[in-house]
Amino acid sequence: MTVEDLRELLLSIAEEDAIISTLFSFFIRNKGYSTQILEEIIFYGMAIGWFEIVNVENDNIPYTDIEWRIDNDFQEVVFCDNDFAVKTLFTQEGGIPELFKKFIL
Repeated sequence: MTVEDLRELLLSIAEEDAIISTLFSFFIRNKGYSTQILEEIIFYGMAIGWFEIVNVENDNIPYTDIEWRIDNDFQEVVFCDNDFAVKTLFTQEGGIPELFKKFIL
């Protein structure tokens, strides 16, 4: 993923604008990325305890899988700790935390 697109993905998650339908439309349809690369990034974030996938209406309902559909407006990727997200994203060089730089092509 390009630096700009990875930054956009991370900021979307931090700004609580990472509803799956939005990610699908922007990153898969418009940018041409595969669901595989998005899942690698998102599931990596989950594995290190930064992200979770929750229900848009009730964030007490977690998910372990993503339904990649343009009409999936019920799942959202969020940071587990939004204060941490803002501090981390805005203090890193270029807005990309070191742990995520491995996804830059």
